[in-house]
This record gives sequence, structure tokens and C-alpha cells, in this order.
Amino acid sequence: MLEAVIFDMDGVLIDTEKFYMRSEQQIVAEYGIDVPASHFTKYCGTTQDYIWQNIKDEFNLPASLEQLKEIAPIYLEKLFDTEGVTMIDGIPELLAELSASPLKLAVASSTKQALIHKHLSSIGLSDYFDVMESAENVKHSKPAPDVFLKTAELLGVNPENCLVIEDSSNGVKAAKNAGMVCIAFKNPEFPSQDTRLADLEVTHIKDITLARCYQLYDQTVSGK
Repeated sequence: MLEAVIFDMDGVLIDTEKFYMRSEQQIVAEYGIDVPASHFTKYCGTTQDYIWQNIKDEFNLPASLEQLKEIAPIYLEKLFDTEGVTMIDGIPELLAELSASPLKLAVASSTKQALIHKHLSSIGLSDYFDVMESAENVKHSKPAPDVFLKTAELLGVNPENCLVIEDSSNGVKAAKNAGMVCIAFKNPEFPSQDTRLADLEVTHIKDITLARCYQLYDQTVSGK
């Protein structure tokens, strides 16, 4: 029985993935490396440790992991402050509909806990959620299932009774590794990611409704 819907934050609730990719692009540019922002799509949905260790290795950057992690928020916050964080189209309507149902709602994001609260509070979304959990509080980041399993535990529900809404390949893998039903939001404004493991792919949040969540969950579970 479906008991909870768990949202990724960046790229699902709020339009921030572009800022992460651009900040990563800007930082490697400081070392004379010219790559498009879309190059960093593969890191969407993962933690800062994972991102910067892999970028450091990929481009053989002379800075330490700690140095990269220290400067990354400076570039990122500048983009947030100058351009602002906005909701993904359709999210207010979806949250209003889901919150009027018996379902529990949560956020499970690779973003740091403080930033999750800051972003969602600033645009008036935090009150919709029973739990807002960060992958910084678990051992392994997405595509490992840890953050989704921890979120289900905090909600007091079994993982198999959860439906996840994700936008990244790593996030979809994490949801499926957790044994959860998953909807992939493929935003046409961003570079496409491989989300074929999801139980449903949509190109607009408005394609997701309470009825469709229940229907997808029942179809997926009955097909197992």
C-alpha cells in the first residue's frame, strides 16, 4: 500500500541543477579547463565529496578535495544570490494535492541539510514535508539507496510503500536500489539523462497527480 511520496529537491522541486553545473564549470575554468556546463550532468544527484573527488581525478586538478569543497559553495551561492531559486513549474499544485491526501511527504536530497531547509523555507515549501533528509547524514550517496532508506525510516514506513520522484540517473538508481517505485521527471530544458530504470518517465510535473501515483504504485507492485 502506498504510504509516502519522496521528492528529490534539485531539479524536481526547485530549478537549481543548472547552478551546480555552471559553478562546477566555472571552477574548472579557473584551472584553464574549458568544458560545457552539460559535461557535469553526470554528477547530478550526488554529494559534494563524490562530485569533487571525481572532478579532481578527471581533470587532474592540483587543489585538494577539501580546497575544492571549500570554494564550491562560494561560486554556487553567488549564482543563487544573483539569479534566485525558483520552483519547478507544477510543483505548488502537486504538493497541494498530495498534502490533502493521507500520504506522508518527504525530501531526500544529496544537498547539505542546511541548504535544503534554506531553499525550501525561502520559497514556502518546507511546511509540506514531514521529513527533509540529506545524503550527508548517511554513509553512501546516490546511486546507493541509503538516503531513501533513511528517509523511509524517519517517516515510519516500509521502503516498498514509497514512491520517489527523481530527475537524475543516480537518483533513479538509488530509488530502485531502495526497492521503491520511481517516477523520473525528464525536464526538457536540461540535458537528458538515462532514467530508463524508472517505472514512469514524464516531461512535466503536471503529468504527475495523486491518482496517477496510486495507479502507478498499484501497477508496479502487482507486476512484481
